[in-house]
Amino acid sequence: MLDTLVAAPLQSTGALVAAAVFPALTWVTLVVWVSQDAVARGSDHPIRSTATVAVFPPALVAYVVYRPERTTPQSDRERLALTVLLALLAAMMAGTVLSPPDVFAQPRNTFGAVLVTLPLFYLLVYRENEGESDAEAAS
Repeated sequence: MLDTLVAAPLQSTGALVAAAVFPALTWVTLVVWVSQDAVARGSDHPIRSTATVAVFPPALVAYVVYRPERTTPQSDRERLALTVLLALLAAMMAGTVLSPPDVFAQPRNTFGAVLVTLPLFYLLVYRENEGESDAEAAS
């Protein structure tokens, strides 16, 4: 009985920490990616774009639609930020949709989904950029 009384708070504490860490990490990654993308595209106001998306994340849609054309090739930092951002977003959706309605299972399943989505999005983001660099080298 004592084991049950001790294990329950520890399990709930870990779930609460994980439930707070995933959205916070996703938000930080989103802000970093927007900042790097705005600078790489030669935006007139990269700080304003970054601050707007940081305060109001749905503004990302407007940023993606109205951002200027790219002036420099995508850097490794930018690709890494995009990979992590896409993997975290997909993992949070998968963890929420595919988990049973249990507060403790969702963060655990989200962590498991990150282990699957991170390599997947790494391959997608880096494969896309390999094709572009091969085309530039040929011309």
